[in-house]
Amino acid sequence: MSTEYPVHWLEDIIDRILKKGQDRITLATGKTPSGHIHIGILREIIICDSIRRVLEKKGKKRVGFFLFLDDFDAAKRFPEYIKKDFQKKHIGKPFFLIPCPFEDCQCKSYAYHFGNELISTFKDFGIKTEIIWTHELYKIEEMQKRIKIALENTEKIKKILRKFILPTLDNTKKKDFLEMQKNWLPVMAICNNCKRIQTQTKDGSIIPNRIISYNREKETVKYKCPACNFEEELSIYSGNLKLNWRVDWPAKWDIFKTTCEPAGKDHCVKGGSYDTGLEISQKVYKYEGPIKVPYEWVRLGERDMKTSKGIVFTPKKYLDIADPEIFRMLILKTDPIKHISFRIEELPQYYNYFKKMKDIYFSHQVPKSEKKKDFFNYLYPLVKIGDIKEDKSKDIPLNYLIFLSQIQNILSTKKLYKKVKEIMNDPAFESQITLSKFKNLLDRTNNWIDEIKKLIKEEKDQKTKRNILNNISIFSIPEKIPEDIKKKLNEAQIEGMRILRNYLMNGEKLESDKIQNKIFSIAKEDLKISPKKFFQAIYQIIFGKNYGPRLGPFLELLDKKWLLNRLKI
Repeated sequence: MSTEYPVHWLEDIIDRILKKGQDRITLATGKTPSGHIHIGILREIIICDSIRRVLEKKGKKRVGFFLFLDDFDAAKRFPEYIKKDFQKKHIGKPFFLIPCPFEDCQCKSYAYHFGNELISTFKDFGIKTEIIWTHELYKIEEMQKRIKIALENTEKIKKILRKFILPTLDNTKKKDFLEMQKNWLPVMAICNNCKRIQTQTKDGSIIPNRIISYNREKETVKYKCPACNFEEELSIYSGNLKLNWRVDWPAKWDIFKTTCEPAGKDHCVKGGSYDTGLEISQKVYKYEGPIKVPYEWVRLGERDMKTSKGIVFTPKKYLDIADPEIFRMLILKTDPIKHISFRIEELPQYYNYFKKMKDIYFSHQVPKSEKKKDFFNYLYPLVKIGDIKEDKSKDIPLNYLIFLSQIQNILSTKKLYKKVKEIMNDPAFESQITLSKFKNLLDRTNNWIDEIKKLIKEEKDQKTKRNILNNISIFSIPEKIPEDIKKKLNEAQIEGMRILRNYLMNGEKLESDKIQNKIFSIAKEDLKISPKKFFQAIYQIIFGKNYGPRLGPFLELLDKKWLLNRLKI
């Protein structure tokens, strides 16, 4: 492998990790469970999971990967799908102290509801990580010691914050920031009366329940809650204290000796919160800090997703419509500094790329270059969720599944299964794809088609709408031919149906090109009418409209008995 041109961008990160020379390698990511967590979080999680895989393959036995679910964070706002009275009642509380917002759910808290929704998808995505809920982390002595260190190094922390934050502020905000820093301490408290860690004023500004004094001798702090005016002195080991978020991050790095942590581009800009954290880690906690891996957003089409604003497409939703290996592929084939626009209408292209990668890996297809071969050979094992073994059976093409899922109203699953076995013509088919698995594939494809239909309905740009419809065959088949359509057919078209039916009845196997050509020849030679008129008549009796997918390939896929019955006018 060339050191100048590594086979994959992950290798650059791996090299930097190995150069640190740590006996135990720790990877970390974090997320606040403030609502339905969108699929973008999987970018940093899959990156870490893949680093873990590569390191273990290289023989590193002590590799840890932690996901911090920051449920000690306060609810500054709620997504719009949370009831207004619930929002008003719990705003300002840490998420772990807020009950589940859904009455019919029995889960432990707001944080657990949305955090576990994400965690429940990890097995499907092939992700192995250890979950740490931060409210539990703050109960342990190691974290409480970091609170003590921060309190005793407040002036040093303030100086670092000034260094990084002041250059980003205008003169008025600089003055306000310096004024705020005079009595600032890097710790907040949960009020024992109202359970809030911050409050929101009428103008929308946030006031944290920051401690107002620290007694080093007694190891206690005092606070006065801005929400309810309750005052209290409590031990720094009470478990009710939380570090300011810019200090919380380096404190975790120090405890877990984090080797590498990816983070979104907003945190990783020069002089941003990541750089602030690194300096606090080095100068306050005496730990060099992790390797910074910045990444761009995963977008839903042209939209940025935001958990707190309810603009989400969740991992769970994704699993309802597509193979999880496809999403791992999208993440890992793309350099982290490039944004990814996940478009559900482009799923067929994603599947085609996956098939190409798989075929090159198993040497069923010749790559354009050795570089491309090396890339796919590196990528495929990281994309795969289970063990890698060459599957000699053929995958059902997505186009077949799209077709079959839309004719479930006219044919039973068993008949569809029989039909696809005939089409695939593969002795290993039944052993690889059982009837149950086939049904799941149909359901998932049908869910995807439903999403495409919603997308088309909501799309305002007619050109975009046409492009989607040109690339994806969306149709429906009435169970019976409507009577008004039967009445519209002329004698020539009805005669054409009889001729086509006899041709199909006597043919051993339906073949798309032969069917297509036969329809043309029946119109021109037997009926002496425009082929367009005959095609439209066939579309009418099958779909109830004048157009649809290309007829030859479509009729080939239909059940022969059903088709012959349909053509009986």
